[in-house]
Amino acid sequence: MAQIPRTTTAAVLLIHLGVVPVLAHGEGESKGKKGAEAYRAHASRATPGTPELDGRLDEAAWARAAPISEFTQRDPEEGAEASERTEARVLYDDGAIYIGIRAYDREPQSIVGELTRRDQFSPSDWLIVSIDSYHDRRTAFRFAVNPAGVERDVYLFDDTNEDDSWNAVWDVATSVDDEGWVAEFRIPFSQLRFSEATQQVWGFNIERIIQRKNETVQWKPISKEASGWVSEFGELTGISGIKPPRRLEMLPYVAGIQAYTPIEEGNPFRTGSAFEGSFGGDLRYGLTNSLTLNLTLNPDFGQVEADPSVVNLTAFETFFQEKRPFFVEGSNIFKFAVSEINGGFEQLFYSRRIGRRPQGSADERGGYVDYPHNTTIIGAGKLSGKTADGWSIGVLDAVTAEEKAAVIDGGGLHHEDVVEPLTNYGVVRVQKDFAEGRSAIGGIVTTVNRRLPESLGDLRSAAYAGGVDARHRFGSDNWEISGKLLGSYIRGSSDAIAMAQESSARYFQRPDADHLSYDPARTSLSGTNGSLSFAKIGGGRWRGIVLSEWASPGFEVNDLGFQRQADIWRNVVWVGYRQYDPGKIFRRYNLNWNAWNFSSFGGERTATGTNINGSFTLLNYWGGFGGVNREFAALSTRVLRGGPAMEVPASWTWWGGFFSDDRKPIRVEIGTSQWRDEELSSSHSVYAEASWRPAANLRLALGPEYNWSHDDWQYVTAEEALGASHYLTGVLDQKVFRFTTRLDWTFTPNLSLQLYAQPFVAAGDYTGFREVVAPRAKAYSGRFAELGPDRLSYAPSDDSDGPGTYYVDLDRNGEVDFSFDDPNFNVREFRSTVVMRWEYMSGSTLFLVWSMNRAAFSYDGRFDPVNDLRSLREIEGDNIFSVKVNYYLNP
Repeated sequence: MAQIPRTTTAAVLLIHLGVVPVLAHGEGESKGKKGAEAYRAHASRATPGTPELDGRLDEAAWARAAPISEFTQRDPEEGAEASERTEARVLYDDGAIYIGIRAYDREPQSIVGELTRRDQFSPSDWLIVSIDSYHDRRTAFRFAVNPAGVERDVYLFDDTNEDDSWNAVWDVATSVDDEGWVAEFRIPFSQLRFSEATQQVWGFNIERIIQRKNETVQWKPISKEASGWVSEFGELTGISGIKPPRRLEMLPYVAGIQAYTPIEEGNPFRTGSAFEGSFGGDLRYGLTNSLTLNLTLNPDFGQVEADPSVVNLTAFETFFQEKRPFFVEGSNIFKFAVSEINGGFEQLFYSRRIGRRPQGSADERGGYVDYPHNTTIIGAGKLSGKTADGWSIGVLDAVTAEEKAAVIDGGGLHHEDVVEPLTNYGVVRVQKDFAEGRSAIGGIVTTVNRRLPESLGDLRSAAYAGGVDARHRFGSDNWEISGKLLGSYIRGSSDAIAMAQESSARYFQRPDADHLSYDPARTSLSGTNGSLSFAKIGGGRWRGIVLSEWASPGFEVNDLGFQRQADIWRNVVWVGYRQYDPGKIFRRYNLNWNAWNFSSFGGERTATGTNINGSFTLLNYWGGFGGVNREFAALSTRVLRGGPAMEVPASWTWWGGFFSDDRKPIRVEIGTSQWRDEELSSSHSVYAEASWRPAANLRLALGPEYNWSHDDWQYVTAEEALGASHYLTGVLDQKVFRFTTRLDWTFTPNLSLQLYAQPFVAAGDYTGFREVVAPRAKAYSGRFAELGPDRLSYAPSDDSDGPGTYYVDLDRNGEVDFSFDDPNFNVREFRSTVVMRWEYMSGSTLFLVWSMNRAAFSYDGRFDPVNDLRSLREIEGDNIFSVKVNYYLNP
């Protein structure tokens, strides 16, 4: 959606309260024919020598290893015998573990192996090895390969969660023959974490996916009805006499960037081209067998895909996903939710704060300014790992440079204005597991310290937050109770803390909020946050949760976290039913019911609603989804942006869509959502996603989306006049169109080309301006007073590129009481990124990147998508070409 909708509660609950399974491989407990103790595999030392990695399994060492051959279906018919035979063997030497898997297939010509870049999932046959080398039943390392040799690795944590950003250095060879296909894995012990015990016992499992049958088979069956995943693995024994290796990895890089930008006449900073070179690197060192230190110096993120375009007319900040590798890899250990409801994205640690766009502004002095695009990260380090006795530890520290904007004044003199201070960011996260991971208690602390010059006194000088969390599973791991308690403290000048009090998260200045106290002299602010939940997470087909959480008015963590709202108390209940057994019509389906009630700390009821939703897959693997949502009339403490709370109408929302079989070369998904309140406002959205695989190594995905809305009470401005505050709204008709294109062309598993492109056009036309005069009036019409021609006049801009101006005469005495700019807008953007990636050696990569950004803005409010899209070709934009090469060292 281009604009964050008013009624996001239903979608929020769907995302985070488990309406659909999070893990592709589900959750479960053993439901096989044998007891869990019978699933024990044996690894043999590789003799007479280490096998050659060729995907053939014809060495004598493989023949001497004990076979693993009993596999059971998980899909499509749970518990049934596998339709094709699978046989695996495990070897090891002093430096690595080897897993050889023969996937027999009576129709080898039908084996599917798409050629994609590393770590990209595709509808292919897969062989998957999972190793819980800690044997803590909570964490594991997953290694997967398809017949084309495409590798995927994933770190599993907290039993059922996964981190696909984890990258290990390992090798695998595959081959396809008349009997099926073979995968031969070599996983160095340096990529695993294990104890110093003489006799090793690891958690272990093997899975196979047969794509044309949508069949998944497992050596250790894991039922869809239970709560665990890693905790349900079998065991691997037989490994002895190995020692945890010394782990030191270095990844230095050099990069060059050539930028071509539009020339601006007279602007010495916009000459048309600029070159920049840089160097730096990453280091990974195993301080102990359990703890790893990651350091980065002057990191370069030039290969990262651009953020999507967005028009945000709400009071809240837009959330963007982290895409920078250093911060994405291993980020799971730092996750600590501020809210369990808002999609899970409100977190105590939001890494995009580090290296953000500078927050200050420079004085043009009648000339020109050149701002840095982002804050330079001088260096950053992470210490992470899990000890043998169950302690998970994560420490992150980063320092960003003082950034200055270059200024050339009207007389040609050069100046530098500080626009971002030297800043230190810190995070410490610890968690202790008990009872084989069934219980845990943990804590977190975040810190931000800035060295502020006088010119940046509106920024906070320091920000601290911290708290504890705990959870406990019981009832055969099918039930869980969890909770957390947090506190925050920020410090700064009176201007900085006044801005925090006035922010959209809390609005202390609200005139009707007796429970809030605005103090312009205050130099610090503190608050609390917490939650308590009781959930059924496994056992049978029913799931559910009862959750209560709060954020006090003074709670503030946006210096290093992401938080949209304080002064809120939320209560939620969710119940879901899941059916996994194929029937006469459905292969699977789920149904869910949610209900919620939100209020401020002053007792103002800000949201009450309920919804029913579900999804299904038919026997032919087509499927669909849909739901209906009801929001009751409530008070909005945010709509007038610091003004009094306003009664907002009740509303209905419905959504639905369908998707096709993803085994086919062409896959489509089409969906829509419709929202309408009980007065005059409505919004509508339709989208389509289509992907086409004309060849095993080529994928094209197209995604058009169109949104249109009629908002009868969109906030416009607040002004002081005639000794009072006046809040204006307008009738907004907004339309947004975007078209996302992705092309993945893989030449070999180590050489690929990726394209991302998105044209985006949006327009908003405001009419019917009104003053809010009785925000809590029961009658909708009684809340507003029309600004007719006797009180409102308009004058176009003298500048053809600028907005017109509205003049307001509230008391009709012929004198202007205040004015505001015409809020109409028209946005046109085109963003694209092309990345050529070549892993020329294991762990070493060359990137060639071309990024383009074209953008234009006007104030006419007209939506003409054909001409707007056509005009994008005529807009001069930024073209940035970069080359980056890194080299993996493992001395």
